[in-house]
Amino acid sequence: MNRKIIILGVSIVYLILLIYGLSTVYSVGNPVPPKMLKVEKPENLIAIAHTEIFGRLERPQVIFNHKKHEEALKADGCNACHTEAEDGSVKFDFPKDVKKKDKKSVMNAYHDECIDCHKKKSSENKETGPVICADCHSNRTAHLEIIYPVVEFDFAHHDTHVTKLREKIGKDDCSLCHHMYDIYEEDEALRLVYEEGAEESCYYCHELGKKRGPEHAEITRVAAGKGLSIRTASHRQCLNCHLKYQEEYIKKGEKDACPTECIKCHTGKYKTVSELEKISRPDRNQKNTLFIDIENSKMKGVTFDHKSHETSSRTCRSCHHETLKACKECHSLTGKPEGSGINIARAYHDVFSEHSCAGCHNRKKADKKCAGCHYYISDMDIETMNPKKETCAICHNGRKDKVVMPKPLSAAGLDQQKVKKDVEIKILEKEFEPSKFPHRDIIDKLVKVSNDSRLATYFHRDIQTICEGCHHRSDTRAEAQKDTPPYCRNCHMAAYDRQNLNKTRLLSAYHRQCLGCHEKMELEKGRKCSECHKEKQEGPAEITSLKNEQVVSQNTRKTLNVWRPK
Repeated sequence: MNRKIIILGVSIVYLILLIYGLSTVYSVGNPVPPKMLKVEKPENLIAIAHTEIFGRLERPQVIFNHKKHEEALKADGCNACHTEAEDGSVKFDFPKDVKKKDKKSVMNAYHDECIDCHKKKSSENKETGPVICADCHSNRTAHLEIIYPVVEFDFAHHDTHVTKLREKIGKDDCSLCHHMYDIYEEDEALRLVYEEGAEESCYYCHELGKKRGPEHAEITRVAAGKGLSIRTASHRQCLNCHLKYQEEYIKKGEKDACPTECIKCHTGKYKTVSELEKISRPDRNQKNTLFIDIENSKMKGVTFDHKSHETSSRTCRSCHHETLKACKECHSLTGKPEGSGINIARAYHDVFSEHSCAGCHNRKKADKKCAGCHYYISDMDIETMNPKKETCAICHNGRKDKVVMPKPLSAAGLDQQKVKKDVEIKILEKEFEPSKFPHRDIIDKLVKVSNDSRLATYFHRDIQTICEGCHHRSDTRAEAQKDTPPYCRNCHMAAYDRQNLNKTRLLSAYHRQCLGCHEKMELEKGRKCSECHKEKQEGPAEITSLKNEQVVSQNTRKTLNVWRPK
């Protein structure tokens, strides 16, 4: 009997411990993933993780020192670790022998090649690397994030390579780098060809995963099947050439002429458009000026200054997003498969596109020098949802001669009686002294900003265009003919318009226009109330302060008519 009681007691204790243990385990929340520590200067280190294959790692990633291995195996060359292509070039893939792209195969390939090499060096009594798991899969480097900045092979790099190769072989030979893949050639060995005058960017064929038209979709499918991403293809193309000429240039004292170290190319430094402006563009016999005239189009043709657009862009792909062919080759009046059904009008005028004329111009207008005016000006006609008719004729003028730039704007001819030097704004005159608006100084500043920009100079054809930056949604030319300057109160009422509650009140219109412009242009002046509003000496300060608080509170709560002084 006593034995049964003891057994029962022990069982109950075990049961309690089991329940407590389970509850402890399942009461623990999901572990918070540790924050990765970004390595600012990778110094030729490479993180080996392959999470695309392994998923969540069972052991810490391996931080591989490529520079150290390169020096240790210098006598053996790149082929000590990397495979060799049929043409004798190095593929730069590792491990060499991966039977399948599954976890076990990839893991075994790494272990076999790394550890076997380390063991071999050890047997030869040479300096070698680790053979124990934790020496490579170290917890100390588990949370390091190593990402090299993208290399931008800009026009300066291209020009340098063209010059160097011309010096080297005595002539221009674009086939040393450029090639194309003929998907219609039946013999695979003959598909990779070079066609003079058809040189294009590597990205068109090797930027995998990006949506392409029918022609390049097939080519990128083949490239993906061969594992030729833009990363792999550019490393193979660039490094093999650098390795070929490296020793020669080192002997000439140009040790950095053909870099092979990661950090020598992946610098994270990029040239601006202005720094690239004077650099020669690749020559594909492109014309400096084109006349774009679409057959059966209702609009007049456009004379397009291709050369000025070249020097205003960082890359040809800014406009030629899929091929260097003319837009009309893929986009017709009604659209065709090559252009994903996008018709030519949308291809040129889509204000949201990264590659259309209108889309690019919109991004330029978002620059802080332009955004003060353009932020509040609609990019399209609200009623028709099309480009504004008044701007169409600037491009669609039908002239086939060269692009003629308008004369720079000047405010010198403005009538000082109509265009006041200073304007007093008295809407808050009960609480404050009238605000003095430096009308003419602002006009002069905006005229200068416009004249400093080639794009703005082309589209700002007269001084009234500058006026419309503030006097928006009004036809200043019509009002100027009546000798009646457009006032804000012409449209914005001091009190709420009961028939149109969405209409911005005059007080908010002033503040939104002024403060919004200063904010978009990132101006430091004119952000504080006291910079524009001087309190009246005879006015009770407490009333003024209370009024300010009420106005701020009111406008902060409302989604309409809102302005938020900082």
